[in-house]
Amino acid sequence: MGQSWSANSEDAQEFSDVERTSETLIKNFHQYLVEGGKESLNTSKLRVLITQQLPHLMLSNCGLEEKIANLGNCNNSKLEFGSFWELLGEAAKSVKLENTVQGS
Repeated sequence: MGQSWSANSEDAQEFSDVERTSETLIKNFHQYLVEGGKESLNTSKLRVLITQQLPHLMLSNCGLEEKIANLGNCNNSKLEFGSFWELLGEAAKSVKLENTVQGS
């Protein structure tokens, strides 16, 4: 089902779906880092990451495009991983709420 994270086959455990998803988000974040940006994304890299890796979030009505635009207006427009995680969490909650309302 998942990948093993232990080098010792006796102790090998599979990653849960949430762990695999988290690992993927971390890898994608690092893949799009700004060179010399000290573990941060600028708004253009963030937009590219989301458009290429999470396109459904850009297409939904979760306000993500507006939040990214607002980041660009700030003096410090670099987004560190914790803020990236929070931004995606907020967008995901909005999508879930949007889907719940549409399903009613």
